Parts: sequence; structure tokens; C-alpha cells
Amino acid sequence: MAAAALSTAAILFFTLREGGNATLSGWSFYLTAGDAALAELLQNIILFMPLGICLTLAGVRPFRVVALGGLLSFTVEFLQQWIPGRDPSLGDIVCNTIGTALGVLLVVAAPLWLWVSPRRSAWQARLTATLAVLVWYGTGLLVRQFFPALPYHIVEMPRLNYFGYYKGKVLNVAAAGRTLEVRAVAGPHPPTRTAPLIALLAGNDERVLLLSVDGHDLTLHYDMPALHWTLEQPDLRLRGGMNPVAPGDTYTATFTASSNDDPSLCLRVNATERCHLGYTIGDGWKLIYYPAGRPAWMLGVINTLWMVGCVIGVGFWATRGAKGGGLLAMGIVIAGVLMVPLLTGLRPTPIYEWIGAVGGMAVGWWLGLRNNPPNRAIQLHDV
Repeated sequence: MAAAALSTAAILFFTLREGGNATLSGWSFYLTAGDAALAELLQNIILFMPLGICLTLAGVRPFRVVALGGLLSFTVEFLQQWIPGRDPSLGDIVCNTIGTALGVLLVVAAPLWLWVSPRRSAWQARLTATLAVLVWYGTGLLVRQFFPALPYHIVEMPRLNYFGYYKGKVLNVAAAGRTLEVRAVAGPHPPTRTAPLIALLAGNDERVLLLSVDGHDLTLHYDMPALHWTLEQPDLRLRGGMNPVAPGDTYTATFTASSNDDPSLCLRVNATERCHLGYTIGDGWKLIYYPAGRPAWMLGVINTLWMVGCVIGVGFWATRGAKGGGLLAMGIVIAGVLMVPLLTGLRPTPIYEWIGAVGGMAVGWWLGLRNNPPNRAIQLHDV
């Protein structure tokens, strides 16, 4: 039950925090809505799955687990009526309850998918490896830079939903070739939320590019297919780029776009520059939930864990599978880590993501060797 208590605490932590200063709009009766509708739907389902898993493993009957998940979700949504920036939603209750039920199903149906024959284990290892590669490939497609139809126009210090407002002043904006340069005066203090300096908008006011300040970082958002799928959009950052800029200082922020000869994005503040900015295959989780402003080491750890989660099943079923099938599955993973960045324009896979991929398969292999099918499985008729 300790794990169930921890999962409940995590749910309360993520759902009962202030979401900003937005005006409360009352209950929503849509399943999902908003600019990040699909991402929020997935968040709501995933958030409650550990609760379903933990309570079922603790011996609570599946029907009661689903009821408890629904009750907890209703309680959270009811309390959100008085939390700034939170919007209670019937759709959230539905998705949270579905997430709890999926967690129950994973445990109840474990004998049907976890402990299987050697032949089927080899098949599942190859299928899991293929799905992992498809997820990485899809990540590359979803974060590609997208250019809506011309013409474009520039808006200085725009007021946008879910963004802060920059308290400084933009003096001049200049564009030359693939470079966009903004000369500005720093505000009285670093913004605590991402505050756009300029927005490059298409004719229908569709956002093409945002160059923003977040704390001591310069950030970049650009239009990508993920936005049209209503997923989250992780930003690209020049970390610490604003450190030398004091309140009231005049500074120059520059963005240089990629070219066919040099597929590199660059951000610069005065003399501080960083190039080769981009996304990697381990950034896929950020399309579902992106904690903006978190330190780089934390995001790197989560990227590594994401890679582990993608491939741990490959190692588990590979060690239990028929001869040769497991090695083929692991070969698919290695090929995907190498080839997907080349095929999609993602950045080369960093060492910590390689550690996640190889280490995840190793952990799965170890678990497969140590775990035998249980003598007594949870019966489906208990549902």
C-alpha cells in the first residue's frame, strides 16, 4: 500500500497546484479541449495508471480500484474550482478513471502478455523493438520545423495565452537571410514565465516562431506538427544566456535558422552563443508533458528513463524467447538509435540516451532471467 500512497501523493501534487493566473471558467463537459488537448488527455490517463497498478497488486478488488480512482478524480476536480489556473472538467474524470482501469487491466491480464511461450516471447520482443523505433521516428516527424504559407508579420512583446508578458522594451527587429535579430532593453527583473520578445505570425495569426526570455534563458518555439496534433511543444534554450544582462541593459538576441548545408539552430545573446540546438529521440515524452524551465540534468535523467521504458520489454522477452529472436529484436533497437536521427533530422543520440537504450535492454534481460511465471495469477472473474 505504500506504493499506492505514493501514487496518490503524486496525483495530488500535479493536480492541486496553481496553474497560473487564468480566470476560472467553471466546469467543462468536453472530453478534451484546448491547444494541448491530446497531450492533456494522455496526461490524465497516464497519471492514474500507477494508482490502478499499485492498488491491484496490494490485493484490492479491481472493481473497487476503478471506483476509488473515479472518486479521487472527482475530489480533485471539485477542489480545482478554487485553485487559480485550474479548470474542473468532466472529461478529466473520465480519462482519470480510464487510466485507473488500464492500470488494473495490466495487472489482471499479466499472465496473458507477460509470461508467454518462448516463440511468442521472441515475437513480442521484435514487436516491442519495432514500436520503440516507430515512437522515435514519430518524435522526429512531430518536431520538424513547419512553415505556414506566407506572408508573415512580427508582433513585439505579444500577450499570448499560457505565456508571460515581457516587462522590458523591444527597440528594433531586423531580419537578414536566415537570421532574426532583436535589440531590446531588459526588464526590471527576469520573467518567471516564458515571456515572448517577438512573435512571427502567419497571415491568419498562426504562430510561426516565438523568441522569448524565461528567467535567465533565451528560448525558441517554432511551428511544428506536434502543435497541430494538440501535443505539447518543448522549447529550445540558450541556458544562462541572459546572465550577463542586468535590469535596464540594452542587449541583442539573435536566432539563426538551419540550412540544408548546416542543419543547425543557433541562439545568441550578445557574445553568448549556442548552436546545434535541436531535439533527440529521447525527447518524445516532452510532447506529452513538458516541465518548462527545469534544469538540464533533470530533463536528461527523464530522457534516459524514457529510453529505458521504451526498450525494457525488448530485453525481458528477448531472454525468454526462442533462439535468435531476441538478438534480432535488440539489433532493431540499436539500428533505430543510430538511423532514426539520420532519417528525421533529429540531433545525434547523446551518450546518456544510449545508456538508457542499452541499459534498459540489460535490465529487461536480467528481469527475464530472474522472474518465472507466478504459481497463482489474479483471476479475470474477480473483475
